[in-house]
Parts: sequence; structure tokens; C-alpha cells
Amino acid sequence: MKTLFLGGLAARVAPRILGKMTEKLDTTVLAELTDMQRMIPALAEAEIVVGHIWRSDFPEAPRLKLLQAATAGVDMIDLPSLPRGITLCNVFGHEPAIAEYVLMTMLALTHRLVDTVTAFRGGSWAAHQPAGGAPHGEILGKTIGIVGYGRIGREVARRAVSFGCKVIAANRSPIADKRDASEIYPLAELDRMLPQCDALLIAAGLGPETRGLIDARRLALLPARAIVINIARGDVVDEQALAGALERGRLRGAALDVFQTEPLPVESPLWDLPNVLVSPHSASTVAEENDRIVALFCDNLRRYLAGEPLRNVLDTDLRY
Repeated sequence: MKTLFLGGLAARVAPRILGKMTEKLDTTVLAELTDMQRMIPALAEAEIVVGHIWRSDFPEAPRLKLLQAATAGVDMIDLPSLPRGITLCNVFGHEPAIAEYVLMTMLALTHRLVDTVTAFRGGSWAAHQPAGGAPHGEILGKTIGIVGYGRIGREVARRAVSFGCKVIAANRSPIADKRDASEIYPLAELDRMLPQCDALLIAAGLGPETRGLIDARRLALLPARAIVINIARGDVVDEQALAGALERGRLRGAALDVFQTEPLPVESPLWDLPNVLVSPHSASTVAEENDRIVALFCDNLRRYLAGEPLRNVLDTDLRY
């Protein structure tokens, strides 16, 4: 079974996957997508490709049957250029770590934890109320609005309600089971949801309807001193408008794990804003996530070889 691990991410996970597989695969690992001398024959023979990138200028893959994405998001896969009739699957396993990141940053910003600890290490008792310091906030009773109520959104909601938060959400497609959300709005009615949000979580996939979704106008709909958290894709949020709202103190703060340009450019104002927590697209980077994803990879490859139903099959006719 000719299997191609294509791209840098797939190449990095290949040794762990192959080390867990009991079935035999005829494997090629190709990290460099510009190496056409190797890619042309590899794609010509591959029946399975593992990777999270597919471009319209890729060589033909006449034997391809399964594209196993190495990520949950498939916005870097050009769906119209995929060979017809193939099966596309993605992976999950990152939801618990990302949900913890969301609650952690929401708590840290609300409690002004970083500022307080930094000031205190410098010898200042300014945050001490008997010394005249201003009280910090708490998330009890606050409303968190989630844009994109998928696996991550539901994990966040489950944790948020245990902290006494109210959860509302907006989603592109109808949701039959609201679970921990008290209300779910169609994405077209996002403007109705935003004024209620003490914290706004961006957890939606990137597509035509979500690119630039959170712009200056929508940021202005949020209550004063709201928090914005983005763990989805940088292009869902107008970064310049967000930075401006944070500089003016219109928003309490932001936690950003993704950016419009990655790595975050050195000239970005986000680096120097004291009310911004930035992290290098690492919210899900825990050992347990890697173990879960490798197990899913192996299970899906085993299922394919055995002719069994696959997990996490996506509709290749979707336009994200």
C-alpha cells in the first residue's frame, strides 16, 4: 500500500505513526513541498497521502484514494483541486488542551494575573486593596460567546459552566444539541450575540464566510472591557482593528494563539500591548494531544487497510 507523508508536519509525525502501526505500509516521507523531482513519482503511485496541505499546482495523483489530514482544520487543502472520488479525513484530539488554554487566559486576563505578579516581583504592592489597589474581576456570572460551536467550542462550554459562566454561541450550520450553551445563533445573526459577550472566543474554521468576520464594526458591538480570545485562525479577526481597540482600552484584553501572519512579525503592536497574551500557535501542544492524534491516525489507516468505515470523514464538496 503506497503511502506518502507529505509536508513538514506529516514528516514530523511519520516516525511515531509508523512505530505504532502493525500493518505494513510502503512509505515515502517528503517534507519539502518544492521538491518536485520526488513529489511527481510519489504522488503518481500513492494510494494514501497523510498531510494537511493540498494545492492546485500539485502533480497528478491518479491512484489516490485517501487523504488523511494531519490537522483538524482543512483550510490549507484546496478542495476543488482534489482528485474526484477520494476520501478526506481530519483528526481531533486537541480540544481538551485548547479548552484549558481558553479558560486559563480568560481567568488570567480577568484577574490581571500577569500584571499583578510582574508588579509584585518589582516590589510594588499596588494591587493590594488595603494599599489602594483596584480590585480585579472574576468570571463567575460572566457570559462567554463562542463563534464556532464544534468540538473545541463544546469543550470550552463544558468547562465554562462549571465556573458559573453563561455560554452562548454562533455557528455556521444548525446545531440540534445545544449541550451547555443556553442559546445558539445562526452566524448571520452574530451581531445579536456580540453585545452580550463579556468574553468572545473565536473557534470557527476559516472560510469565505468567516474570513475577516470579527472586524472593527463587530468589535465595537462588544461590551466595553470585553475579552477576545482567538484559537482558530488569524484571518478570522481584523488584527489591526483589534490592536486599535486594545490600545484605546475599549477592550479589557485579548489572548491570541493564532495570527494573520505567522510567525507574528516583530513590528506588530501586539507584542507591546500590556493587555495582550500572545502564544506561538501552541495552545494544543501537549504530549497527550500527540498521543491521541497518533492513535487516531493509526486507527484510520488500519480501518482503510481492512476496508472498514473511516473516522472523521469530511465532505469534499464543502467550501470552507
